[in-house]
Amino acid sequence: MKFSHALILASSLAFFACGGDDDSPSAAPSTPTYDCTVSDGIKVVSPAGGETFKVGEEITVVFGTDIVDASYRIGFKNSSGVQALDLTDDGSVDAVIDGKTCNVYKIKLSADYGVEPTETGFIRIAPYNKQNKGVDSKSFVVKE
Repeated sequence: MKFSHALILASSLAFFACGGDDDSPSAAPSTPTYDCTVSDGIKVVSPAGGETFKVGEEITVVFGTDIVDASYRIGFKNSSGVQALDLTDDGSVDAVIDGKTCNVYKIKLSADYGVEPTETGFIRIAPYNKQNKGVDSKSFVVKE
């Protein structure tokens, strides 16, 4: 009888030692990696294009830059080509300007900032004092 109890105990321990639950690090979702390498400009890598977002949704904006400026604007544009609507409360964000670091910001596509549903939207990243050097992300869709 003692042998059967020992066998059950050993089997149970082996099950748990082999990762019987899904709390292991390998089960965690992977974080995307981005190539933000750029020379003489700005590179927007997220949104990557083709996504669909909702008005009010928080999205991740990722860009690299080597343009020296005091700060950067993150804006939303639709396909009509009107000037980008600022998506930050103070109108600008800081950025690492080494041409290889990814600057990552969580931005809300808020109706409070003028974001409306559109079939074609873009995120515009521009140096605050050098707006003509700004670039747009690839297009995405915004729905209600």
